[in-house]
Amino acid sequence: MNKFRLLLLGLVLITTSASPPVGGQKEAYKHYFKGAFFYGEERYQTALGHFRQAYSAVPEEFNFALSLALCLSRVGKAKEGLAIISKGEKSIRERDPEFAKKRALKYFIEGMVYLYGEQFHQAIPLIKTSIKLQEEIKKDRTLSIFYNALGYAQMMDQGKNSHKKNDLGSHLHVHTRDMIRSRDAFAQALLFDSYNQGARYNYKVLSDSLQLEQDVKMGSLAEEDVDTVEIHPTYGNLPYNASQLQSFTEYDEVVFLLDISGSMVMEKVTCKNQTRFQVMKEIALYMLEIMDPAVKVGIGTIGGDCGTTPRLWIPAGSRSRKDLKYDLEFLVPDGTTPLLNILQETPTLFGKSSGKERSIFFISDGANICRAGGVDICEWSEGLNRKNITLNILTFLYASLANTNAFAEYTCLAENTEGEILYLDINRCKLKPFNFNLVHSCMPEIPTLKKVDCWGPAVENLWGVFLED
Repeated sequence: MNKFRLLLLGLVLITTSASPPVGGQKEAYKHYFKGAFFYGEERYQTALGHFRQAYSAVPEEFNFALSLALCLSRVGKAKEGLAIISKGEKSIRERDPEFAKKRALKYFIEGMVYLYGEQFHQAIPLIKTSIKLQEEIKKDRTLSIFYNALGYAQMMDQGKNSHKKNDLGSHLHVHTRDMIRSRDAFAQALLFDSYNQGARYNYKVLSDSLQLEQDVKMGSLAEEDVDTVEIHPTYGNLPYNASQLQSFTEYDEVVFLLDISGSMVMEKVTCKNQTRFQVMKEIALYMLEIMDPAVKVGIGTIGGDCGTTPRLWIPAGSRSRKDLKYDLEFLVPDGTTPLLNILQETPTLFGKSSGKERSIFFISDGANICRAGGVDICEWSEGLNRKNITLNILTFLYASLANTNAFAEYTCLAENTEGEILYLDINRCKLKPFNFNLVHSCMPEIPTLKKVDCWGPAVENLWGVFLED
């Protein structure tokens, strides 16, 4: 899996030039997306320029600030990165529903900035704080990444004991006890996520070096692929882990917003040998089946051109589930993707009470093609949140530079409404989270280890960590 795909499983950012980019939020999110792409390719200088552009346009976006800060640390500007985090921290408010999560994230990224700046003694307490905060929120795979970073920082925190010997080259001295302590952290990382590739590598290297038994389970990627395979008896073209869509049904009202443009029929989902259109229909039918009967459901379609009347425009709760299934079964594709035009009208499909939990579930493979009076789709979406409407997205698109426009829109639509984005991996037939998550890029792997006797034969258990030149 390429590094950008791993990078794509929550975060990104920030600041460059004298003048902010033209085009508002959407333009900022386009830079945000490009920055993430190039960061994943380890082209940090190029990524930095895009993160600066995004941050310049929307400096109050906390994820932008953290992303820029982390990228700055990769090009030797950790001090500037830390200043940006300190400034961005002021944007975190206790009333923010993600306040606790953002605090944990702030401490972790700050620790990683110190880590990449090779100030390991400064990184360790910050990463430990992020672990404590994250454990109070949720014990999930994020903790695996945090513990792996902690193990690495502890391993590399050897003060100024850099040593150079002509026949060995530059290295740090590490005692066996420090290696064991780091190995314990890597083992803890694997307890939270046995598929964490960085932790698997680090744990194995230390276990092999110390000749210790590897007593922690390490799952393979192949095992990860099969452990959530689900085959539906009626809808055989569903993703193998379609049950993940359950969380998208937990609202009082849900409106399906379905992309029925021509590309949905022209392109196939490889692993099912079916069109995107057919897979989308089966996903919607499956969700109607698993939704609580009390949930009011509506449907809108996006197709035709910028002035086309939608083929389906059904207010939430106005038709029975049986009738909705009939409507979906006989739905046919139509035209392009006039997203913003239709999206602006979609709130009218909900009931009048703004006190209810409401969601738009948007399934698409394209980007908006209509100007809609010059409205910035990202700025417009902030109004949905004020109406208590969440926008969740499932896309068939692959995250490449060719799809920058679409992913810029998807990201801001979800972030501005506290929604989520899933993408369908068409080779593995699995739904996966999509967001700019620099946390998942923070997977340091320990350098080469060799046993050394630089302090003479009387000092046993001394190892050298050989750094790259």
